[in-house]
Amino acid sequence: MNTGIYKITAILLIFVIIASACNKSPEMDYVESEEPQSVEDNRKNVDNEDDWELPIIDVNEEEFCSCLNLEDINKTIPIVNEFLSGLPDDISLNGGWAYKEHIFESLVTWFKSLPCDIDAKILYGVDALWEQEQMFDVTISINDKETVRELYLDFAFIDYVITYTQIAGYYYIKQDAIYVQTKYGKIAQVFDFINSLDFEVKAIEYGRYVSNMPSSENNLQYIVNGLKAKPYTNDSWVTGNMNGFNNQIIIYVNLYDMKNVDYQEDWFKTMNYYQLVERDFEEAKFVYGAGLISFYIPEDTGKQWEEKFLEYDFVRWAESSVTKYDIR
Repeated sequence: MNTGIYKITAILLIFVIIASACNKSPEMDYVESEEPQSVEDNRKNVDNEDDWELPIIDVNEEEFCSCLNLEDINKTIPIVNEFLSGLPDDISLNGGWAYKEHIFESLVTWFKSLPCDIDAKILYGVDALWEQEQMFDVTISINDKETVRELYLDFAFIDYVITYTQIAGYYYIKQDAIYVQTKYGKIAQVFDFINSLDFEVKAIEYGRYVSNMPSSENNLQYIVNGLKAKPYTNDSWVTGNMNGFNNQIIIYVNLYDMKNVDYQEDWFKTMNYYQLVERDFEEAKFVYGAGLISFYIPEDTGKQWEEKFLEYDFVRWAESSVTKYDIR
């Protein structure tokens, strides 16, 4: 009797062990570290260190070198993508930082191996999440007439994720703009101000208007669609809502390139057509953007023009800014 029980117990135990082994997930083979692995730790996981050597990839190096100027650099985008597509597929097996590190180092090594003189480098920064230093960007320097520009490689999003397998283009930054917040409450005053200066207007931002058209969601959408179609709104920041207190239509809009007198005249007509009324900004404790203007200024003269604009008694503050220029 007891022998039978022992046999049954042993059989059940063996069955449990086998079932447990069969159900074990491959993901359970690793021990999760409390701290994220560094780039060096990830490199140690590479089975063959030779996998990290730059492979020989046949691309048109002469064409790339002939385009090292701001006007022609867009022609190098498919060449860079051809190089990236030639990198081994298995480099992604490490994932994470090591994967990006390999891509960045391969690019810089390739740039510097080209027959033309290219200043390429990797930019580092501290990740806000992990608080560890890691690679963030790859840049190359090219000539823009008398100026040397540092171009950032703009890696493409594929299925909403940056995979570093191709670039969408390049971009560079110029300190060539300034924000000026005035005390003006009416757009007509803003137009008079910008017309008195020689600077082109980048934008007049955060404009807020109330429409006296009959309040309805249909009219709200009608106004928003009409404003988005204007050439000086760039189909960008135009939105609105129904005021929760009196159900009036509120419209928010940015205006671009408004040094153009034709645009100014059209905006006055548009305000009349959609019955847009400006709030009395002078009496408001919070100043909306009727008087927030960004101007284009000569490059690297921001501090000089901050001081100059503050000499106007109707200017609340002035702050130099930058412009991002995309190359596609």
